Amino acid sequence: MANRNRVLALAILAAAACGREGEAERAAQTTAPAAPSAAAAGLESHSSELRRDVVAVTDSVAVAIGFGLGNSILVEGETCAFIVDTTESREIAQAIAAEFSQLTDLPVEAIIYTHNHADHVFGAEIFAADALKSGRDIDIYAHETTAAEVDKAVNIIRPILSRRSARMFGTYLDAGDNGFINAGLGPGLGVTGPNGGSIGYLPPTITYNDRLETEICGRKVILQHAPGETDDHTYVYLPDEKVLMPGDNIYKAFPNLYTIRGTSYRDVVKWARSLDAMRAIGADYLVPSHTRPVSGREAISDLLTAYADGIRFVHDQTVRGMNMGMDPGALVEFVQLPPHLKNHPYLQEYYGTVRWSVRAIYDGYLGWFNGDGAALNPPTRAARAAAMAKIAREQTTLADAAAEALAADRAALAAELATLAIDAGEDTDRARAIKSDALSAMGYQSISPNGRNYLLTQAHELRGDLKIEELPDERSIAFTRAAPVANFMASLPVSLNAQDALGVEQIAEFRFTDTGETFTVEIRRGVAIVTPAPAGDPDLVVETTSLVWIDLLIGRRRASVAIATGAIKFPGGLGDVAAFGNFMKLFRAA
Repeated sequence: MANRNRVLALAILAAAACGREGEAERAAQTTAPAAPSAAAAGLESHSSELRRDVVAVTDSVAVAIGFGLGNSILVEGETCAFIVDTTESREIAQAIAAEFSQLTDLPVEAIIYTHNHADHVFGAEIFAADALKSGRDIDIYAHETTAAEVDKAVNIIRPILSRRSARMFGTYLDAGDNGFINAGLGPGLGVTGPNGGSIGYLPPTITYNDRLETEICGRKVILQHAPGETDDHTYVYLPDEKVLMPGDNIYKAFPNLYTIRGTSYRDVVKWARSLDAMRAIGADYLVPSHTRPVSGREAISDLLTAYADGIRFVHDQTVRGMNMGMDPGALVEFVQLPPHLKNHPYLQEYYGTVRWSVRAIYDGYLGWFNGDGAALNPPTRAARAAAMAKIAREQTTLADAAAEALAADRAALAAELATLAIDAGEDTDRARAIKSDALSAMGYQSISPNGRNYLLTQAHELRGDLKIEELPDERSIAFTRAAPVANFMASLPVSLNAQDALGVEQIAEFRFTDTGETFTVEIRRGVAIVTPAPAGDPDLVVETTSLVWIDLLIGRRRASVAIATGAIKFPGGLGDVAAFGNFMKLFRAA
């Protein structure tokens, strides 16, 4: 599919460059997305989730929704009140404060930031105003890294972040002809653009590292570090009321595992683990900092499970595809949420998208380079555009254009054009030969030994006279076998063949007699979760040594032989050869 799209895009460009407007229009029509009205229908319905409202969650907790991008949460204590998240501007915070004043006359004496994003911290001055005017100190709680993250966003990368944020949130668009509907997490962002408000940020005064159990306004409050959408994320829990405030680690939209406004890599594995930790609390009320609150322990547990599974599925299958040799273009076609997750109301792509997430995960592990030497030092955009225009004018082939570029000592352009020819299935043998020669030329011109060696090696691979051996040699095997068994258990989720496991719900317990370690592997409809602890009620129990298990995973030992010789046992009658074999088949490469 990725290759077909590239070819069609070239066809559109070529037709337009030749002045064949009718043909260009027809080509565009073959690749045009669904009509905007159809695409917008779901987003329009999502607006009801973002409607302006103040919801009483319990007798002492209320949340303001739809005033700005983010929610603001009021918690009444015995002698005072405190605010969790303050939205993105003084003006929006003022409107919310007026609503909260109708609910309580207790003074606000503390603020909690769940994380550093503007829509959570920029309205603080308003909620702190009365205390500051009266000369009273106001406590502002946050993770110890939050202030530095705010500083980075508003100082170091402010210019580019502001421009890209304005585009992403549509702050210069009007509803109607300009196409603005909402901002996914709220009706709009009220801090940038021509109608943006003013900033009232206050730095934290009380910070913590991992966990803080304290009392605020007479209420027990737990602040727990929970990395997710940001590394500094905090979830707030009121244990007496069983109210969980997760910040932006869950909201009613597919999570923003990557944001197109730009951000450092978001560790999605930690995000899923944070969701697991929140689910383990057993809260009766969930009050996110975007979208609406949820009540009921079972409903909350189900939501947190589905959200974590959605994140894990995208991460694990992306890494699995990477290890199979896929580049980002192939991965975005390969990684598709299964129906039970794709159709889940909390995993609709009203904010983040699976495709962007896949690319971010690839980049987080391997960086910008897609593994193809042709992309190491690509031609300039001007050179590429000129070549495409010439192909269109002269109606030549990609392979011919690549050969011409190589003959003119334009190796980078030749390599790229030859790659397109290969992708298009156009004269592929010739195109491979041209690309091989182009990569060789680029390698010989490279002063970097890293680049030189990579390019020359790939050139030989294309010619078919060199093949990189996938299996490790004996020295590598010895090193591998010395690794902790925990490392191998951690690799299981990214080896799971998700399609084969979509109908599987199974819990396996692995007991390693030589190390004394026990691990649980839960397979849950396409995802695998490994926990370094015994299972509560396993379906399969496997007892062996760490070395036997490692040898089994790296292919040095056959399971049937290990079982026959007693090196693998199934204590308590929980499991047998067939059950174990079916379990292991789920982790084959493809």
